[in-house]
Amino acid sequence: MPKLRAKIALLTLLVAAPIFAQNSANYPDDSWIPQGMEVLAHHATFHTDFTFDKSMLDMANGFVGDDDTRRIVAKLRGISVHSYRFSEPGLYDPRALEAVRQQYRDRGWQHMVANQSHPGAENPNHTDIWVRFEHANIEGFVILIANQTNLNLVAVNGTISPLDLLHLRGHFGIPRFSGDQLQNNNDY
Repeated sequence: MPKLRAKIALLTLLVAAPIFAQNSANYPDDSWIPQGMEVLAHHATFHTDFTFDKSMLDMANGFVGDDDTRRIVAKLRGISVHSYRFSEPGLYDPRALEAVRQQYRDRGWQHMVANQSHPGAENPNHTDIWVRFEHANIEGFVILIANQTNLNLVAVNGTISPLDLLHLRGHFGIPRFSGDQLQNNNDY
């Protein structure tokens, strides 16, 4: 019975997410929310965009993971997830994706690359990670995973440590990734 209540509450939260996402007034500092993602969605066969503000995260926190994960989620101010699927390669404009990348560079975020396959691979992919630091803590991070037919961007606003970031893998649409593949790449 508790699992059923948790699923119903999570479903209610997901249905309400687009309503909250339309109100950007909930984000006094919205520099972490990607701008221009709607251009990338024009030719997508499937797309989902949602943003959880602090109040939505607080509500969902009772239904996620273990105690460590709930402690980390309590420190977050927002999560924005954008996921696009295309029926074939070439249906999104790489310049629009580059504009999204550029906005994080322009805002002073540190760029890190977790994975970049060879461009000649059958299905080349590129994973970008941007981090905004305040002292030794992460103030926010953005993960962008792109290949020819899929785009996934997850932006998180909140003060967390690098170890906290690893605990969030697999929750709120944040993909699982290996914690030992992060490397600084400010030349990008």
